[in-house]
Amino acid sequence: MVFSRFEDQSIIYDELYPAFQRYLTTHVDLIKRNKPSESFGDMRFVLERHAAYDTYSAERDPALGLLSAMFGRDWSEGFMHDFLFDMSDNENEVC
Repeated sequence: MVFSRFEDQSIIYDELYPAFQRYLTTHVDLIKRNKPSESFGDMRFVLERHAAYDTYSAERDPALGLLSAMFGRDWSEGFMHDFLFDMSDNENEVC
């Protein structure tokens, strides 16, 4: 997502949208070219890396401050760890 205001909104159609289309085409081509792996080791590796990414992102997402101001810290922490980055380690979670 792009959160910004542009003085000249033509940049959205002239530059951002074409860049998005190129990115999307490249992404779809990449997926089409790759063969899925059935290796449990590969699957475990992907899940571990996904969990690490979620933990990293949950700890650093700049939206946490904004969400906390609007909805409270407890709700925002839950939203980050239970919805946006549900594979993250939540060190603040009370069991």
